[in-house]
This record gives sequence, C-alpha cells and structure tokens, in this order.
Amino acid sequence: MLTLYLISTTLLILAPGPNMLMMIALASSHGAQAGRIAALGLMSGVLVHTLVATTGGSLVLQQWPSALYAIRVLGSLYLISMGGRMVWAQLWAASTITARVPVNRTPYMQGLVSSITNTKTLVLFVSFLPQFMDIQKSIAGQFIVLGAIYAGLTLVIYGLIGSLAGWAGTVLQRPLVQRVLRIMAGCVIAGLGVWGVW
Repeated sequence: MLTLYLISTTLLILAPGPNMLMMIALASSHGAQAGRIAALGLMSGVLVHTLVATTGGSLVLQQWPSALYAIRVLGSLYLISMGGRMVWAQLWAASTITARVPVNRTPYMQGLVSSITNTKTLVLFVSFLPQFMDIQKSIAGQFIVLGAIYAGLTLVIYGLIGSLAGWAGTVLQRPLVQRVLRIMAGCVIAGLGVWGVW
C-alpha cells in the first residue's frame, strides 16, 4: 500500500492546478532559485493541511469508525468528478489557463499562500488519505505519516519543477501544453477515484 500511495501521491502532485501554475510562472520569471524557495512554501502549506486533516479527520473516524468506508466512497466519487470536469473543460471548453504571480511577496510566502488557499488540497487529504488507512491503527498517526510523506514529495517534486521551469517555463506555459497536461491529470485523478471505489 505504501508503494501505491507514493505513486498515487506523485501523480496528484504532478496534476496541473493552481500550485503548478504558480510555480511555473514564478520560476520562469524569477529563476530556478525562486522556484526552489517557493517549493518550501508549498511544503509548509501541505503541513498546515495535514494538521487540519489530522485534527478533524481523526476526530470523525474515532467517533464513527464505520465512516471510513463512506469517506472512501464519497472521496472516490469526488476524485472521479474532479477528473471528469478537468478533462471536459479542456476538451470542450475554450477557456485559457493563466497564472498570476502577485508582487511584493517573497517566493516562500507565495508558495505558502498558494498552498494554504488551495482548498482542493484539504479536500483531497480528507477524501484521498483515508483510502490508505487501517481503522484498527491510530488514525491521527496515519494522517501525520501520510501527510508528512505528501509534504516531502511536494518539496522534491516542486523543487525539481522550479529548477526545470527556470529554463523551460515558456514552453510549459503554452496553452496547448497546459491543455494536454490537464487532460492527462484529469484522467489520472478520475482513475484514482475509480480505483478507490473498486
């Protein structure tokens, strides 16, 4: 299950979204070093989401252990819905994808704010992490361990993306490239949801 969690989490982190767009825009305009510093901010934001999910999620599951199955099913349906909407929007919508980098904010704070305000991360925590939990063991402990792994992967992956975007950012920001990446991400997220229901 740990190997599957690592693979699934990596795919979720790589899925284009607000954090990815922020990282590409920041690193391509301010350099690889700024991207790596922003990755620290993104990791810190994930740790904040981990704390929130640990507190709320563990309380719910300790009071109602049978709720784990319901959370898994609802979380899987949410992932399928999210992935389906991403694919639909890119195949049939004419909307363009843009990324804005607020001024007067350090790369670290930009990453932290982007991560904390990305409510999808918290929802994913609540819907995705329980699929890898054992109700017979400490729920809070599992949230912390899985969240810490997520945070570590966030730092490594976004750190690499920040470095790469320093020289390839203009290519990655092209609308067609972003559209293809979002379609792929939508398929991956929906696939994880199907796996959770199965």
